Amino acid sequence: MPGRIDSPTHTNSRAGSRPGSRPPSPAKAFLRPVTPVSDAGRPESRASSRPDSRASNPPSSPHKDFHRPFTPNSDNGMPMSKGNTGLGSRPSSPSKHTRAVTPTSELKVHKRRSWIPGKARAEVQPGEVQLPNAWIAAPSDLEKPRYDLSPLLNFQRIPELWHESGDVLVYLHAREAHRGPSFRLDSSVITASRKLSSMAYGNVLRTNQTPTILENQMRSLSLQIPEHTSKPGSPVNGSSQGSRAMSDSFDDVPAQDVHLYLPLPLQVDLTSAHSSLSIEDIEQLIAVRNVFAFLTNQSLVATSKTPNIFGIFLKIADFLQRYEFSNLDGSTLGEDAATNFRGYSDRFRLADVRTSREKTIEAIILGERMRSLELYNEGFVHGVGKYDEIVKLKSPKYYMITDATAKRLERATLDLGLRLRTVRTRLESFDFPSAFSGVANSTTSTESKTIRFKAWKASFLTMRRHVMTFYKESYGAWPPSAKSKKNEFEESGLNRILLQELYRDFSDLYDLLVNRTALTTRSTDQVSSDEFDEEEVTAKAMRRILDEYDRSSPPVQPPVPFDVPLLPSLEGTRRDFERLDAKKQKKENAKRLENDEINQALMQSYNRDGINSTAFIQAFMTFERQSARGKSIEEIQDLRNGQWLFMYAVIQSLPLVVVDAPGLQWTTGVEYFLCEVPKGAAPWIQESQSRGWYTISGGTGVVSLPADIIDHGVDGIYRRSHCWQVAEKWSGQNDLTFVPSQESADNILMPPPVLSAGGDMPSRSSSPKRNSQRNSVHLGLEALPLPAGVAPSGAKPVIARHDPLKSFEDILGEPKSPKGKKR
Repeated sequence: MPGRIDSPTHTNSRAGSRPGSRPPSPAKAFLRPVTPVSDAGRPESRASSRPDSRASNPPSSPHKDFHRPFTPNSDNGMPMSKGNTGLGSRPSSPSKHTRAVTPTSELKVHKRRSWIPGKARAEVQPGEVQLPNAWIAAPSDLEKPRYDLSPLLNFQRIPELWHESGDVLVYLHAREAHRGPSFRLDSSVITASRKLSSMAYGNVLRTNQTPTILENQMRSLSLQIPEHTSKPGSPVNGSSQGSRAMSDSFDDVPAQDVHLYLPLPLQVDLTSAHSSLSIEDIEQLIAVRNVFAFLTNQSLVATSKTPNIFGIFLKIADFLQRYEFSNLDGSTLGEDAATNFRGYSDRFRLADVRTSREKTIEAIILGERMRSLELYNEGFVHGVGKYDEIVKLKSPKYYMITDATAKRLERATLDLGLRLRTVRTRLESFDFPSAFSGVANSTTSTESKTIRFKAWKASFLTMRRHVMTFYKESYGAWPPSAKSKKNEFEESGLNRILLQELYRDFSDLYDLLVNRTALTTRSTDQVSSDEFDEEEVTAKAMRRILDEYDRSSPPVQPPVPFDVPLLPSLEGTRRDFERLDAKKQKKENAKRLENDEINQALMQSYNRDGINSTAFIQAFMTFERQSARGKSIEEIQDLRNGQWLFMYAVIQSLPLVVVDAPGLQWTTGVEYFLCEVPKGAAPWIQESQSRGWYTISGGTGVVSLPADIIDHGVDGIYRRSHCWQVAEKWSGQNDLTFVPSQESADNILMPPPVLSAGGDMPSRSSSPKRNSQRNSVHLGLEALPLPAGVAPSGAKPVIARHDPLKSFEDILGEPKSPKGKKR
């Protein structure tokens, strides 16, 4: 019947059995002859298409078979190997005056008269199967050309998946169907699949040809040394001659193709001559075609039932997992699959989920199914930022997310809410009551006798009013209102874009004022004491206030590596100031300065290379000059200290919400927060594989720690913030150490304390010396390199036994001789 998709048969037709006629090839017997066409160009009556009529009317063109691509078969009905057949050459194209018979015309299929939109379609008779529309999947902004399903549905060569250099022939049916191969691929395509490799090479080992050429050659090999090669006194070279003989014997063995039969659960009976493919069979064949197209980085095919790239990759992922595609540690579906999927993800922008809640869910699902950590993290981080909106969507796809990921989304959303509540409490009104509630509010502390804390607090409040006024004028209100004339925010309040702009402004201010030579002496697990040493009194008082603020609310904030400001002085404005004695210097410091000298002193207290001419910095410099007008240098220093305290309070409040999760691709224009990463191992990775291996700074020991705590804990987030990044730059790329916060210290193994030059263990209760140096801004840990084929989440330890820094005395355990004496 017209419109049916009949399966080809391997039995001979009546026309082929006529006396004197050439027997048809097995490939030709797969398809039924074409319906004859009348002179008017219309198909003849249905009666003329019966088998009897076709048998009495043989094809008029004797070259019809020449134009149809088919796989030559051997005498036993099986496809021949590359060494015995002409598969290495492409089928010739039809001549100019001879029209080739296409596979679709030979099948009883329903086909549109024209694929151009608006053209009429042929009528579909009752009981017929309509051929689905198929096109090349492409991004929404590109054209989607039509795809011809005929070779695929007739089990013939697929041009884009037929590589002449390939050594694996893929059949989309069982061996009993006796059909031709559809793909010729390189064997590397299936090496990541244990099942496919077993199916393919198991067939080679179980070949029916006995004895094979290889076996005959192996039996005829002889490693005996000929008598004429062995002479008295001459070396015996029988080993090389035997190897050469073996090599010559293997040269005669032809290359053998591997035949891979995929027993697809098709509804059609391929052994029957009158069976037809169902729509489900067609969709399954297209899905398998897409799998091998994906593995070879070819175009994917979409249909009306699977119109988008999400549905296509769901089917691909199901096939890859069913046939156990995997890399060494199971963290991906294989190296080729991971690399190719990364390219498809970039091409189709699967990770760009900024404007779509549905695509966010799809990114998480595809990340899990395709074992793509990059796409999974991207979808997860964006999903946490707009979790409430995703829940309101009530998409059925949300239930395709694994339970482990769904629970992590909920926990991450709760954690983000706690972070935002702390930030809003502090920054909606720039209120920091804990800044002056400790030593700065005491009248009995040692510092209060020499430090003017009240002047610092007054400057702090003045700086707060200046900042509030500046941002109200910039955004129309503080916090800004949505859709104001002075901003384009979609939601009111403190959003991610706003806080990042705020953090950028205060980072510029930090670069302008920070003392880049005064490395902090604070540590998170060390409480400041009242003992004095040679450290400067003002810097010590400043650090005590900063330390109290960092500990005022959970989580404990790690201290900034460079945490004190540059202070204006008269040393740069008066040449003879250093020659004066202490009393005269103190007297000069108390005198009021002229405006010119004030400007000169302030400019010399800036880091010239850190001046970023933004509106915020220009407004601050103007504000500072106005505040310093008519004041002494001591009063100007108090102003600077109060301004620094306010700047520090703001800049330390922001990293937990403004530092985006590492590895994100699409962040521009996003107002919701992108700071929450999935904690723990990915759903397809074992929990033990989420631990990383680290070497301890200053030693050769190796420890295994949860990667989340190191990379995504409080200390890890602050290490990626501005103050820590520039600290590494200013220190000349030397590692600077800070001790992890108590929150991290409770969960990880701390590195051992570094001994001083004399070998003494530093006391935790004693205050550090001013000239003490630290080893690392990080936790004293360095990640080890990963072996090839292992993803970051599944790193295995690579422990080096050799330490190039050790001397011979250290290796042998011998004591070093004193300096100046010879051993």
